[in-house]
Amino acid sequence: MRNPIKPSGNIYIVTAFIFLITSIVAFAPTSINLISKIETGQLPMPPLILHIHAASMSLWLLLLCVQSILIKSKNYTLHKKLGIASMVLATCILISMFGVDIANIQGRLGLSNSNTQKFLNNSSGLLLIHGVSYLFFPLFYVWAILSRRKDSETHKRMMILATAVLMIPGLGRLIIFSKVLPDFGLNPIDARHLYMLVLITPAIIHDVHTRRLPHRSYLIGLGLLALWIVAAHFIWGTTWWIEFVKKLIGAT
Repeated sequence: MRNPIKPSGNIYIVTAFIFLITSIVAFAPTSINLISKIETGQLPMPPLILHIHAASMSLWLLLLCVQSILIKSKNYTLHKKLGIASMVLATCILISMFGVDIANIQGRLGLSNSNTQKFLNNSSGLLLIHGVSYLFFPLFYVWAILSRRKDSETHKRMMILATAVLMIPGLGRLIIFSKVLPDFGLNPIDARHLYMLVLITPAIIHDVHTRRLPHRSYLIGLGLLALWIVAAHFIWGTTWWIEFVKKLIGAT
């Protein structure tokens, strides 16, 4: 029986840079436009929490690239030292994700009638779209940290999945605002989930090529994501979800 091909660390470097380039393409144009409008006084300075989130996400993506290169070059000592930084960044990302959405919803509350259907639809959609990040980023990251010493193969794959679920906002910009990516007639949440899976497809294909089957951590992680994707599809736009969000944010 033919032995499986030994997995190459190159796929983690490639995947990390796919995430980084996707984010740059998604956020660079709008960020430049935002800075221009702030400088000319057309828009106020964004809240501090947005700056914290942007900085922590940027550093996270850069760190993922660096860590992938360090593993490929067998620089394990520096990789372990930088791993501590990932714990700080993960905490900042998780807190700032909630903070940005809270600030966004509060800002809309101050600008519009909180009981309008449009406001409620937007708020319920926002929370559901970001739900995959809220739930699975901490789950996959903690899984990666707990497995880092005894199961490096799981550790690497969980870091990929943890980052993939953070790509939802950037993918939304590419679909809705810049229209770089077609939505294929899908609703907003399904389109984002589709492209999130596309981002990690090269890593999955690589596993199939080198191992014949995806690693068990991918199978479990993707299984959990599949449950969320299906549930979110059916929850999207439902009356009970909108009413739940209305009570959650205190809209009257």
